[in-house]
Amino acid sequence: MLEIYKKLPRTNCGKCGVPTCMAFALKVQSAQLRIDACPYVTKENRELDTPKPAVTMEDNYDRVSSELEAEAKRTNFKEAAIATGGHFATGKDGEMIKLTMLNKPYEMRKEGLFENDAYCSDSWSKIIIYDYIRRKGNKPFTGNWVTLGYFPHTASHVKAFQRSAEEKVAAAFNNKMNGLKTRCKELGGRETQGKMKQTISANLTSYPGYPYICASGMRMKSLRPVASFF
Repeated sequence: MLEIYKKLPRTNCGKCGVPTCMAFALKVQSAQLRIDACPYVTKENRELDTPKPAVTMEDNYDRVSSELEAEAKRTNFKEAAIATGGHFATGKDGEMIKLTMLNKPYEMRKEGLFENDAYCSDSWSKIIIYDYIRRKGNKPFTGNWVTLGYFPHTASHVKAFQRSAEEKVAAAFNNKMNGLKTRCKELGGRETQGKMKQTISANLTSYPGYPYICASGMRMKSLRPVASFF
């Protein structure tokens, strides 16, 4: 808004229909008015009226995955494969790390992450696997169950996780306990007794060398899945 304001005469003449130039700049910034509604704006400054695309959460995920991809590509693949429990291989595409996440096979190549021999387009999967590879799974486990919000810098992600994961699982399996059990088994999960109050508790292996994800449900007559890590 201030950049737009600097391009205006700043005389508060009111000929644009707005009392002040500052208020006019705000309306231009919020796309309520065009900048050429000011009779004194120069031709060169009318380009400010071209709206810039809004930054979405998916844009942010893409940015983070691109940054992590650059780091993961610089990793020693052989060392990372050993540290993470993946399989190191070489082929026509060069060095690669083969691993599975929730029973889905992936290949980390120098060109990035591939799924079924095609470049992976899912930002969430890329962020998780790139971060795992670049860290080489070297953070020691505490042995305690903790929720997502326990980890540093995750407060802003808890609601996104609930919206993108928990709520979708709840909508799909509410009052369908057998369906939830079946889906957990399809993902390689096994029923277990958790330390939290739940009707269903299943351990799901995310990828080699990584601890389990615990999914539990049916609290207070409504499905409320909880993903926890240790």
